[in-house]
Amino acid sequence: MARHLFGLSPADVTVSQSGTSLVLEPGSTGTAWDSLTGGTQITDLTDLAGTPIASVTSDTYSILGFYGPDGVTTLYLDFGFTGGRVLMQASDLGASITDLQANKADIAADLRSGGSITGDLDVSGRLTSAGFALPLPYRGRHPKYRDRSLLITNFQTGHGWTTSGAVGSSNLNDTSTFVKGTQSVSVTTNGTGGGGANLQQLSLPTLDLTGKAIRFQVKVDDTSTLSQLNLLIGTDSAFNNSYKWQTLATTATSKLYKNGEWTTVTLGWADLHSAAGTFSLDSHRTPSATSGFTKMRFQIIDTGSPVTVHVQSVEVLDNISTTFPNGVVSVVFDDSWDGQWNYARPKMDQYGFRGTNYTIADRIGQSGRLTMTQLRSLQDLSGWEVAGHAYTTAAHDNRLTTLTKRQVDDELRNLRSWLITNGFDGDSFAYPGGNFENTTDGFPIEDLVGRYFSSGRTVLTGYGSSANVLSEQFPPPRPYRMLALSGISDASGGQGLPSGLVADGGELDVCQRQGSWLILTFHVITTGTTGGDDGVITQTDFNTVMDAIAAKGIPVLPVGDVMRYYS
Repeated sequence: MARHLFGLSPADVTVSQSGTSLVLEPGSTGTAWDSLTGGTQITDLTDLAGTPIASVTSDTYSILGFYGPDGVTTLYLDFGFTGGRVLMQASDLGASITDLQANKADIAADLRSGGSITGDLDVSGRLTSAGFALPLPYRGRHPKYRDRSLLITNFQTGHGWTTSGAVGSSNLNDTSTFVKGTQSVSVTTNGTGGGGANLQQLSLPTLDLTGKAIRFQVKVDDTSTLSQLNLLIGTDSAFNNSYKWQTLATTATSKLYKNGEWTTVTLGWADLHSAAGTFSLDSHRTPSATSGFTKMRFQIIDTGSPVTVHVQSVEVLDNISTTFPNGVVSVVFDDSWDGQWNYARPKMDQYGFRGTNYTIADRIGQSGRLTMTQLRSLQDLSGWEVAGHAYTTAAHDNRLTTLTKRQVDDELRNLRSWLITNGFDGDSFAYPGGNFENTTDGFPIEDLVGRYFSSGRTVLTGYGSSANVLSEQFPPPRPYRMLALSGISDASGGQGLPSGLVADGGELDVCQRQGSWLILTFHVITTGTTGGDDGVITQTDFNTVMDAIAAKGIPVLPVGDVMRYYS
């Protein structure tokens, strides 16, 4: 900082009053103060030549001129006159302002180049970058937590559950890790694979699960050694007469469970994998009975190395059909391909179906991709949700799991800003490649997505290519790890095959009859052939799927609209 000049203007003179006139008083000496009354005397002054002075004296023309302390621009002079002290403002501020204006471009460049701030930063208005407003971290609205209708167990003292099968060790009163009460249950397999280790309750009160779903909380120490985590309900202790759900939804790179994390899982009748003994599934995959159960088992199968699984609670709650009696479908599109406008939109407009378009921002307007005009029309004229997939193509193609926490946060912030600036209301997000795990420096990507979007959609489906699809529930138990069926194409296997999807017992049939939230993910729509690519579906097959949804009377809603239901 530097000293500022005071005085030397025509008004900076010492005077006294004589009647109605002012009389110059050369050689008057005064002191400087930091307030109009009281306060502290300022003695760190210099004359115009830089010589230290403790007081100021007007010259032979009564003019004052001196330098104040470093950085001080205002002080008060006291000459002992009747009127008291007078205010003096630094007289060189005009030059400082002119210099600041001349260098504002350099100052702005310095601000953009980065740096750090110590202490609090108060901002009035909005911070901006690259021509658009940066939103503050955002947490979207979620449907209310669905209350349980029945607690089966929280695994507190005296819970009565036991183990059997390929158990290496267990702790049925594990006080070292829990999220409810004061303990949970842990089971470690013996590492032989095969039939697995069982955690079971063989004397439950008779359960009526008609129109119900089962919710539980589980933690897997090392998912790489987990082959299957199944839930069975039945009527005999050997579970010969039972239903089974397989819960380990997977992709080529991701699993529903993450190492060392408590995960909430909700299973409805639409997710049922198989039936045994006196129980059966008909051609529509409708169970022969939904009540009378007295046994429950968690079956843990490892990959040939021991795996430890912790279980915290098991609850019964109303199924999704209480909100959507015929289930609900969300038709969603990734990667901004122009076929989504040219070939998918007309068919959806026919039925009034509204989709969700997960957008790559820097792809808009490129050859073979959606234009900004088309994207606006999807939202404004067809009622679609325009949501986020990636800001840059590089981040999409390389996946967020190859980036640092800072890089992912920048990508998501810029994407959300781009959506807001361009007038798009969607606040849903789809992970590129479905990869939702951690950044390269170990930060959960889901937590970063939660700063800017209300949900995160994966492409997790069922266990194995030929298994049934694990559908999403309403409300989703993991809103930032939502399940979806992808790869819908005649080049796909299992339930991704369009003919299987629309057939009796296919996912649309089960969605409508049993109640689920089925999220169908599409990429390229073509009038030609798929060329063996399960990311491509022909317009004919796409139309067949839409016709089947309409025929079954299943409502089609954007992801964001389903998330807003509060019943």
